[in-house]
Amino acid sequence: MKNIFTASIALFSIALSAFGQPTPAQVQSRIEGTDRIQPDPVTGQSSGGQSSSTNDAAESDTGAQRPVSLSESEISAYFGYDTKYFYRSNPLAQDGDLSQFETDMWTNTFFGGVSSVIESGEGVYTPYLSGSYTINDYLLDDLGDFNYNTSHLSFGLYSYYGGTATYFAKVDYNMDKSTEFDTEDFSEFFPQIGLITTLQPSDTISLKTTVGIGYHSTTIVEAGASRPEDLLDNVEVYAVFSPSFSDIDFIDALGLTYRISFQTYDNGDYSDREDLSHALSGGYDFTLFDSETPNLYLYSVYSVRNSNDNSFDYESVDAGIGLTLIARF
Repeated sequence: MKNIFTASIALFSIALSAFGQPTPAQVQSRIEGTDRIQPDPVTGQSSGGQSSSTNDAAESDTGAQRPVSLSESEISAYFGYDTKYFYRSNPLAQDGDLSQFETDMWTNTFFGGVSSVIESGEGVYTPYLSGSYTINDYLLDDLGDFNYNTSHLSFGLYSYYGGTATYFAKVDYNMDKSTEFDTEDFSEFFPQIGLITTLQPSDTISLKTTVGIGYHSTTIVEAGASRPEDLLDNVEVYAVFSPSFSDIDFIDALGLTYRISFQTYDNGDYSDREDLSHALSGGYDFTLFDSETPNLYLYSVYSVRNSNDNSFDYESVDAGIGLTLIARF
């Protein structure tokens, strides 16, 4: 049954140019290849090579690191806008000849968040609430019907008890809605826990690391006997590594980040599917205006997925330019 199902995905994809309107299998393939990394939920920072999974820490009054620095009102808030124009080599997350549907993309994101810091005898706690709305446009005419808007909400808590680690527990919600057909194609809740720490192997090298585990509880469009609506449910274990080199200014300025993720699926024809994904990103930031946050950035991301079913393997490259504006309160 699985071979029939995956062969159908390939057959539908070949027919993309001929029929125009996306099929559920094509939309699902796009969903699975979507990078859902968001701006940092506490600081709002989302520049070239910096992953939102690694949180910016600030010095606390105790001399240790905590998740965020306070404003005078003891509540920190931000609102921002990010626009990106970039090339994507494999927008439908396909393998083989089907990966040649390369395109330029233009995305526009509005985002905001609010957080506070609570200090007690046991530790330092940072509760937060953040959200974003993104308009995603494929600039290749044949892919125009795949244009979609993404809504994202996240609420959680960072906890620091001394030492080098900050712990987090959070729930993310994501929803994709078709721009052309006004249909909700995908939604998920992603509760997760993990920790953030910085290792200092030498005086000139540091490594910020995030490790997390969570469960994707999903709903996909047009479910059926071979496509249960929870087909994409999976457990994910991930790690993010961001090195810093104080004696190599150029490399350090690139903001290199490597993310590795293992996912094991639960339901339907995916009940024994396992994926190992890698993403290497880097970028360079420029400050155009008088701001603590870089405004203009160049970036590139290389992504690859290896599955125990080769039909889900794919590679993709993003490269482009972006502009971010953030107001803090």
